[in-house]
Amino acid sequence: MRKSHNIICSDKYEKEKLTGFFSIQKDDSVFEMDVENLIENEIIVKLKDKSCHSITLKNKDNANTLFILIKEIKNGKRRFVSLDNLNSNTEIQIITETI
Repeated sequence: MRKSHNIICSDKYEKEKLTGFFSIQKDDSVFEMDVENLIENEIIVKLKDKSCHSITLKNKDNANTLFILIKEIKNGKRRFVSLDNLNSNTEIQIITETI
């Protein structure tokens, strides 16, 4: 079953970072990532190459939604399908499906 997740970032730069993490790579995958920490409206993601990056979101609810989504993808409960850039400088829609 497909599900859409609207995520609102704190600004355009944070949206661009998050969009990059969910962009399709040459091998049709997305960056393998996990969540290291959740602090208020900021999450720290760890990529496959062991680098860590912060993403600041509009509020705690958006941070928590993204935290859970990344954990579900990492744990094999959901699969990333696509990303839509909504007509906003700060909002994206992440489409996933249940595995």
